[in-house]
Amino acid sequence: MRINIKSAAILLFSLSLFVSQAQKIKYKDLYPVLAAKNYQEGIPQLKQYLTDEKNREEANPNLQMGFWLEYRFNTYDVVDDSTALYEVGDSAIFYLETAKNFIDEKELKKRDQYYQDFYRRDLRTGEFGIKVSDVHLDIEKKIEAIEGRIENVKTLHRLVIKLEKNQKAAISDYTDLTKEYSRYNNMLIGADQDIIDKLSLIESNGRNTKDLAKDVQDLAFKLGSDKFSQDPVLKSIDEFGVDGLNAMDLKSGSLELWDFEEWARNTQSEIRGGVALFKTMVKNYADEIREKKAKVQNSQYAEIGDFPENLVSQFEKYDPGSTAEKLLRVEMYEAKIAKKVDLQLNPDLMDSSLIGSQLAIYESALEDVQAMNLLVESITSDDLEIAKKKYENYIESFFQKYVTASKYVTDMQTWSRRTKGWLGKSVEYWTERNRWGVDSEDGEIRFPLYVQDNPEAGFMTLGVPVKTPNEIVIYGANLNDKKGYVASFGPDRVAKWKLEFDLPGAETIQYESDSIPTIKGSESFYIYNTSVEENNFVVVSYTPDGQLNWGTVVTISKKPVDFKFDDLTQELTILLYPEEELPLDSDELGYVVIDRTGNAR
Repeated sequence: MRINIKSAAILLFSLSLFVSQAQKIKYKDLYPVLAAKNYQEGIPQLKQYLTDEKNREEANPNLQMGFWLEYRFNTYDVVDDSTALYEVGDSAIFYLETAKNFIDEKELKKRDQYYQDFYRRDLRTGEFGIKVSDVHLDIEKKIEAIEGRIENVKTLHRLVIKLEKNQKAAISDYTDLTKEYSRYNNMLIGADQDIIDKLSLIESNGRNTKDLAKDVQDLAFKLGSDKFSQDPVLKSIDEFGVDGLNAMDLKSGSLELWDFEEWARNTQSEIRGGVALFKTMVKNYADEIREKKAKVQNSQYAEIGDFPENLVSQFEKYDPGSTAEKLLRVEMYEAKIAKKVDLQLNPDLMDSSLIGSQLAIYESALEDVQAMNLLVESITSDDLEIAKKKYENYIESFFQKYVTASKYVTDMQTWSRRTKGWLGKSVEYWTERNRWGVDSEDGEIRFPLYVQDNPEAGFMTLGVPVKTPNEIVIYGANLNDKKGYVASFGPDRVAKWKLEFDLPGAETIQYESDSIPTIKGSESFYIYNTSVEENNFVVVSYTPDGQLNWGTVVTISKKPVDFKFDDLTQELTILLYPEEELPLDSDELGYVVIDRTGNAR
């Protein structure tokens, strides 16, 4: 017989408080109250009744006490009241087993009125009656149900504790990762076997947590508990280092869990898939740029190329602002600069007359070294240490010829500063050379190849419609002889051809000018003298090889607002007003038309 001595002793001690009043209660009067389950009135009296030692061995009072305790047992919350549930359950079993031991044929014959609930038909004989075996069987079923519920409640609590342990283990490992890596992508790229093992453990604990949560839900539902009986809620980990750091609140009775299994599985998949491919791309480009650097030393036709767009997008995705990307770009710029300033690889640098080419080459090289210098100056020793962890294969091979990574960066900083210095001076020199053109190789007459602000004498350049290393075309006014000019200068900035035309209102100089549309195969511009009223506007048309089509001077009343060229008639219309505002009912000229031969109307 199962007896919890402690629970029974507590109950018997409580009953003994009423011993002085036990003789006043008659069980035959108390039984109807208990049978009606009027426990509020009946249980205090039953407790008093059982305090009398001679009553404690009566079967039915013990049975009724067992029934009442069973009722209380089934009302306790299996989550919040488990301690009381265990104690009351043990007490119920004690009284039910005690009653069972006292119920025999003699008891049923003498007090059959107390056992009418067990009155039933014998399936073998067909007779109605009360059998000891039926009563014992019903009591045993109750005891079995109580024991089963107690065991299930204990199992529930063990599952909840195990679930919490698994969740906390996953959170702990995950928290360690967030402390080691401030950004999710840093962890992806820096993942070594230790990280993979930890992610695998997080996945396992996350999966076990979900399985346990389902077991808890099923058992809670079976026990009829409001708590834990709802479907588990799986919360996704979307923001690394923010989500997934706090454990679920078990006191709430709900199963809200971080889905570590999915997060860890997806993370491992990304490391083995996208990140592995990305690292391979980094390593391949590093090898490629070194091969190109070697080729550049031997051939002027070797192309360095720009930084691959697909690699740019991968760095943006996995490692924006990456030190590895900076180092790769430094290697790329180093190779580009070396090729551009090598005299053997660039014959134009050997010819000082090729002013435009010299300037273009040095400007391009200076642009590269400035970009390179910004990169190397931004790299710190800490950056290099982080990069080593994330790109071990690339970094180790990259720096294998240097004592340390820091030594390489220091050398590159020194080299880029020095190179930026002399290239800057070269650009300054050739820029100044490129500002002036001459009429012949003797260079007696100089033309400014840039737009000037109202010089008092000489040539005043008003526009530069063409500016390339091989050619600069300018137009303007010769303030000495009051003539306009348009001229082309070759790569040596010696005039290839020069055309002259009449200036509008040449005695007073306040000019405005711009290029305008004209016939195919020609170029055109205008010069407007804003300080005179008559013959104040000239339109010049010329060919790129130095033929003057025409230079037509006209009078306009105000600055034009637009120019329209008709490809069919090859006529240029100079609009002094917007088309929708042209004056129709006055003598004022609202526009001027110049035909393809240069005649105005």
